[in-house]
Amino acid sequence: MTVGKNEGTGDQQGPGKSRTAQGLSCFHTDVFSDFTLARQGYPRMAFSACFGGIIFNMLVGVGLGCLLQISRSHMEVKLEPDGLLVWILAGTLGLSLVCSLVLVPLQCFQLSRVYGCCLLLLYLTFLVVALLTEFGVIHLKTV
Repeated sequence: MTVGKNEGTGDQQGPGKSRTAQGLSCFHTDVFSDFTLARQGYPRMAFSACFGGIIFNMLVGVGLGCLLQISRSHMEVKLEPDGLLVWILAGTLGLSLVCSLVLVPLQCFQLSRVYGCCLLLLYLTFLVVALLTEFGVIHLKTV
């Protein structure tokens, strides 16, 4: 069984708003809540939330949804990663992880404000490109 764009999660999206745009808007609220935690004097909690929140959302959101789908239909669930947006998501994630893997040890694990600003700039660039791709402004030319 394959889960397409309009299947699997019910019709909870508002008019004119795609599931990807909803996911990206939810993602940026996590960023602002992490900023708020750090500004209020809880930097370790904010840092943990950067990883823990996303891992929890993936495990519970995707894992529980797939488990329920499998238990109801007794069929295999396949997620189909099609399109340019998936490559943008994977590329940005890979780029940020590789850069962090190299730059954090080079800074002796003492991260500066410049490093944080570079990560924010990467995130904002990703957000703009992902939204432009989702709404069809950026697209691949088909032959």
